Amino acid sequence: MKYIQFFTASCLLLFSLGCTKDFDKMNTSPVMVTKDVIKPSMLFTGVLKSSIFSSYENTIFKEYANYFASGSSGIIFQNQDWGTPFSNYQGNLINIAEVVRLTADKPELVHQHAIGRIWKVWLFQQLTDAYGDLPYSEALLDVENVINQPKYDTQEDIYKDMLNELKEASAELNDHSNQLSFGDADILFKGDTDNWKRFANSLRLRLAIRIRYANKDLAQQHISEVISSPLIDDNMQNAFLTTIDGTDISNRNPLYNDYINSNGYPVWVGFTVTQELLKRNDPRLPVYASLPSADMTEYRGRPVALDGSQTTRYNLETTARLPMFFMAAAHPIIVMNAAEVYFLRAEAALAGLSGENAEQMYRNGIMESLEQYGISNADVNDYMASSAASIAIGTEEEKLENIIVQKYLAIYHQSTEAWAEFRRTGYPRIWTGGTLGSTNGNIPRRLTYPSSEYSRNNANVAVAVSRLNGGDKMMSRMWWDAKPGLPYLHPKQGQFPPEIY
Repeated sequence: MKYIQFFTASCLLLFSLGCTKDFDKMNTSPVMVTKDVIKPSMLFTGVLKSSIFSSYENTIFKEYANYFASGSSGIIFQNQDWGTPFSNYQGNLINIAEVVRLTADKPELVHQHAIGRIWKVWLFQQLTDAYGDLPYSEALLDVENVINQPKYDTQEDIYKDMLNELKEASAELNDHSNQLSFGDADILFKGDTDNWKRFANSLRLRLAIRIRYANKDLAQQHISEVISSPLIDDNMQNAFLTTIDGTDISNRNPLYNDYINSNGYPVWVGFTVTQELLKRNDPRLPVYASLPSADMTEYRGRPVALDGSQTTRYNLETTARLPMFFMAAAHPIIVMNAAEVYFLRAEAALAGLSGENAEQMYRNGIMESLEQYGISNADVNDYMASSAASIAIGTEEEKLENIIVQKYLAIYHQSTEAWAEFRRTGYPRIWTGGTLGSTNGNIPRRLTYPSSEYSRNNANVAVAVSRLNGGDKMMSRMWWDAKPGLPYLHPKQGQFPPEIY
C-alpha cells in the first residue's frame, strides 16, 4: 500500500497541443492534475457518493450485524485477506484529504474546509472501527511530503483526534460573511451549514459514546460539551442520500442493481431482526420484512453461519424477505438519523454522563423511528403505551440492552454501525449457526490487516499487531472494545431451531 496522492479519472485534463513554439505545453503531462485547476467540489461530490453508496451494499458487515443472511457467502467467520475496506486509502480518504488541503487557509472557503474535515472523520471512523490501529497522522499527506511507510497510530489517539476535529469543524461553521458554499456539489446537505453542524455534533456524540468503556473521562468531556449543542433531533434533519431511478446504474440503489442482476432473487432478512421485532410486537415488522408467500404467516428471519443441515429450515419458501422499499432504484440511504441520536442521548443519561432523562430520550428515539417509517398513528399510540416503549423498570444493564436493541432496529441496514455497537455493548444477542470458521462461531471483533500491508509496511504493521492482545486475529479486541464479559450468548445458542416464539 502506497499512501500517495492521485485523483480520480473524472478529474483528468485533456490538452490540445500546438506546434513546437508551445514547447512548455508539450512538456507538460496531458494527464497531470495540478492544484490550481482541481475543484474541491468535484472531489467532494465523488467521495460522498462513493462512500455513502458503499455503506448500503450487502457486504459481510450486514451479515455480522445479521440484518440479512446469504446462502452464498461461504464461511463468513473464516479469516481472509481483508483488503477492501483498507482500499479507502487509495480512493475516498486520499480525495477527502485533498479537499481539506485545497480549502485550507482560504478565508472564503472556511465552511468547505470544515465540511471536508467532518466527512474525513466519518470515513476514518468506519475504518478504525473495522481494524483498530491505523496509519493516520503520517498517512494522506500532500505529494511533496508523502510517507510511503507511515506509522500506525493507536486507535485511542485516532479517536482523540477525530473528536477534536469534529469540535473544531463545528466551530468553523459559525456564521461567516462571504463564504463560498459547495452548493449542489454537496449532495448530502446542499451546503446547508446548519445541517452540517448538527451532523458534526451528532457524530461527535456517537464517537464519545463509542469510547465510554475504554476512557470514561474522555467520553464525559465531549458529551458534556456537545449535549446542549444543535444535534439531529428531528427526521427533517436526518443525513441521507437518495439514489436515482434512471438508466445510469451507478446512480441507482446498489441493492436494486443486485436484485436486477440476480433476476429477482430475494434478500433474506436476518433472524435477529425478526425476533427482536416479534418479541416487542413491533409495528415495523411488516415494513422491515415481507412474508415469502401468501401461504406463510410466520416471519422467519434467517440466522448467520448455518451449516448444511440447518439451511433446510430457512429456504426460499419459508424465509422472510427484504421488502422492495429498501431495494427500490430510488431509495434514501441513511447516514445518520434522529432516532440514533436520541438513543445515544438515552445511553449517556443512563450512564450518568449527561443530565438528560434516559426514559424520555429512549421514547423520543422510538417515536422518531416509527415516524421515519410511516407507522400509523393508531399503531404508534399502541406501541408507545406498551412495555417496549419504556425503560422505567429493570436493572441498568437491562435498560441498556433495550436502548441498544431499539437503536439496532432504528438504524436498519447501517451495518458498520450496528456491528460496532454489537461489539461494544454485546447487544443485540445474535444466534449463530454451526459453521464455526476462524472464530469458533463468534461474530468477529475486528478485521485482520490485509496482506498488502505486511508486504509493503511490515515493520509498522508489526508494531500495531504487538499492541493487540492475541495478535492480528479476528477475535482480538481493539481499544474501545473494553466492556468486560463480552460476547454475550444468545439464550438459545447451541439449540436448533433458535426461534423463541
